[in-house]
Amino acid sequence: MFRKISFLILLFFMNASVMAANNFMEFGDVNFGRDFKEKSKWILNLGGGLMQYPTTLPEYSGEHQSYKSESTYEINGYNFNIGRDFYIGSAFSISVGLGAFYAKTLDKVTGKAAADIDLDYSEARESFRVVSYEASIALNYLLDYRIVDVQPFIEFGTGAGTSEIKVQYSTLGLTGEDNSSERYDVTIDEQYTATRLSLGVNFISYKGFMSYFKLSSIQMFKSSRDINGESNLRGTADIVNYDSSDSSLSESKSASMVSLGIGSYF
Repeated sequence: MFRKISFLILLFFMNASVMAANNFMEFGDVNFGRDFKEKSKWILNLGGGLMQYPTTLPEYSGEHQSYKSESTYEINGYNFNIGRDFYIGSAFSISVGLGAFYAKTLDKVTGKAAADIDLDYSEARESFRVVSYEASIALNYLLDYRIVDVQPFIEFGTGAGTSEIKVQYSTLGLTGEDNSSERYDVTIDEQYTATRLSLGVNFISYKGFMSYFKLSSIQMFKSSRDINGESNLRGTADIVNYDSSDSSLSESKSASMVSLGIGSYF
């Protein structure tokens, strides 16, 4: 969690640094700014996002690790968007664009045999890969200030994506006996379509450089899910197999996302 918060803080200061550099010695350059913003233009931006991704896991309750059927994971990734901003008058504009989101993360937790024993006893790994594409439309209103313009917006997006989630947990055992260890090894592949509603704000310099911040509510409609994996519990020789495939899945899940980024109008 700390790494994910640090990731967003780093993006925030990166945005602030870029905006400060691009506005240096631009004070009072009002005519150029007005000519630029009162016309239609292209926009390109790149940023990062922290997403809460919901999924369904086979339930498991081990000695040191448990997994619930309904689980939500925090993943960080990158956004890319290119589009066209159409000026419609009275400080209003409409933006349309095509974008993509890519995330690939890995979390690892090692458990000790006891607080006073420096011996690794268990290991849990969670890796995530999410790729999605979407088309979006936004309504913007520009607040004209001398150095940096502020542009709040409301945005709607729709698209599709795929995800792969791998969850691996095992104990190493202490006695060397076969039934002293336990294991949970599951891979989940999902396909989905999604709709997104976002509220955000752009900070725009007179030369067209910008940064943005937005909060998004995402509704996911999952159409297929493949589960591969197995598990066993300590003290038993029984292996539980989770392999299944559902290509006619009809499941709705809610997700949220916070995003920061930089870009340019041209």
